[in-house]
Amino acid sequence: MKKIITLFAFLFYLNINAQYTKLADFGSSAINGSLPTGSLISDGTFLYGMTWQGGTSGVGNIFKILPNGTGYVDLFNFTGTANGSKPLGSLISDGTFFYGMCSGGGTTNGGTIFKIMPNGTSFTKLFDFNGTVSGGSPSGSLIYDSTFLYGMTNLGGTYNKGVIFKIKKNGTGFIKLLDFDGTTNGSNPTGSLLYDGTFLYGMTFSGGANNLGTIFKIDTSGTNYTKLLDFTGAPDAMNPRGDFFYDGTFLSILISPTVTALFILTL
Repeated sequence: MKKIITLFAFLFYLNINAQYTKLADFGSSAINGSLPTGSLISDGTFLYGMTWQGGTSGVGNIFKILPNGTGYVDLFNFTGTANGSKPLGSLISDGTFFYGMCSGGGTTNGGTIFKIMPNGTSFTKLFDFNGTVSGGSPSGSLIYDSTFLYGMTNLGGTYNKGVIFKIKKNGTGFIKLLDFDGTTNGSNPTGSLLYDGTFLYGMTFSGGANNLGTIFKIDTSGTNYTKLLDFTGAPDAMNPRGDFFYDGTFLSILISPTVTALFILTL
C-alpha cells in the first residue's frame, strides 16, 4: 500500500560555519550567457552547465568553470535553427559525450537533442522535435540506461500536452512511448524522469483528475503505464516541477513554484 507524506519546511538551510563564495557573474550576455538553468555537473576537474539566454546569438550557451571560479570557458553557443536554442535542464554524461536538450530552435522550432565533447568539440544535433509526431519544447534533463536516452517534452504529441520518448545515443531509433492526454494521465511535464532499473517515474505539472498534476510510472517499452497519484491541492500540494529524488524506498520532491512542501511517496 502506498503511503503519502507531505512535510512543510523552509526552502533554505543556513549553516553558520559555511562560507559563501560567488564563483561567476552571468549577464554579460555575449561573453558568458545569462539565466542559467538546470544543475551543474562535474567531471572531477571542471563544472559544466548551460544558460537559457545570452551567448553570441542570445539564445544560450554551454560553459565550463573550475570549482574555484577561475578558468571559465565558453564551450558552445546555440544559434537557433541549426542546433537549437534556450536549453533547459542539465547536461548528462555517458563518460565520453555530454547530452542535453534545447527547448526551442531546430528545424521546426520545437527543440533539439544534442551531444558535445567536454572540450566543446564534436557538437552533433541528434534530433529535431517536430510537434505532433515527436513532441515539442523539452524542459527537463535526459536520463540514460546504457542503451537509450529517455526524456519528456512539455508540449506536442497527439494532444499537444507533451510526450515521453526514448532515442539511441547516435540519434536513431526515436520512439514515442506515451502521449499525455490531460485528465487520464496528466499533461505538460516540466521535470525529468527517474529510472529504478525497471520503471521510469515522472510527474506532470497539470492534468489528472483535478488538473493539478500527476505522478506516474511506465516501463521502458512504453507499456504498463500506471498513474500513482492525482495531486489534489491539499493536503498533498499541486503542480509539481523539478525532479524526483529516490533513496531506494521513497520518491521525494520539493513542490514548485511556491516551494513550501517536501512531498514523499513510498512505492
